[in-house]
Amino acid sequence: MSEPTYLPLLNSIAVNEAKGEILLNAWAEATQDEALEATLRFVAIREGEHHWAFTKRMCELGHAVCEETAFQVFKDFDDLVAYIRSDATDADKVARTRGGDDSERKDPFVSFFNDTTIDPLTGELLGRYIAEERDSGRRLKVEYDRICGAADETPASELAELKACVATLQKELADLKRVRSVA
Repeated sequence: MSEPTYLPLLNSIAVNEAKGEILLNAWAEATQDEALEATLRFVAIREGEHHWAFTKRMCELGHAVCEETAFQVFKDFDDLVAYIRSDATDADKVARTRGGDDSERKDPFVSFFNDTTIDPLTGELLGRYIAEERDSGRRLKVEYDRICGAADETPASELAELKACVATLQKELADLKRVRSVA
């Protein structure tokens, strides 16, 4: 039997979700904003659960997760985590982690099910993953909107950071979509 064509997608999700958990937990530990902290921790838990669920599915399919072959969403990850742990403002962290504006973003999950060879168990896992990622994006956007609502009292650099954070998370989703279309 040949290897499933969707293994690179599962591998990349597993690798990048583990990194997302680390990044979001580091930020949650560093922020003084209780609402932001709660949202970051909630999404981090999901990221970690996704990492383990996709790692388990890879194992069930007879393959190990391999960071070296995964599409890397986070560039200079160690430097990014160090920055997130620093005493930079949340707004500055958003600016560093977010890329592009909302009008440029498309749903990164649209093509995930174009592969008609996806088995039912993997399809179920991907469906739950997509629904939870979209919900996590909405939750993070609420925090972004809340902070932007205080923009009149917030320095422009903090607002830019918040926009950057949301963009980075959306970029991660778009990059996963590109992994899927390449596979």
